[in-house]
Amino acid sequence: MKLSWRAKQEVEEIMKNLSETDLERIGDEVDAMMDQHKINPLMTALCTFLPKHFDYPAVELVDEDDEQYEAAESFLRDALVKVAKRDMAIAIWKSRNSFDEVA
Repeated sequence: MKLSWRAKQEVEEIMKNLSETDLERIGDEVDAMMDQHKINPLMTALCTFLPKHFDYPAVELVDEDDEQYEAAESFLRDALVKVAKRDMAIAIWKSRNSFDEVA
């Protein structure tokens, strides 16, 4: 399903008004998603990408850098939270705009 411009605006508004309970649930769901992975996929991609542009010693130091891992974890979590908010807002929008009869 492709959302119209108006529907996208409505979804964004719903996102802005999610309750604290919804936000806590989203945070818990995202944390559970992140716990499923032993290695952050962003670091894997970064370690594959960097050797194309930098020499091995510099890449090796990135791979051993705890701050780099923490930054990647934070970025990934923030991205997942934003997508989860949109997903919830779309579900709410769909329920508000459903014209199916309830049996």
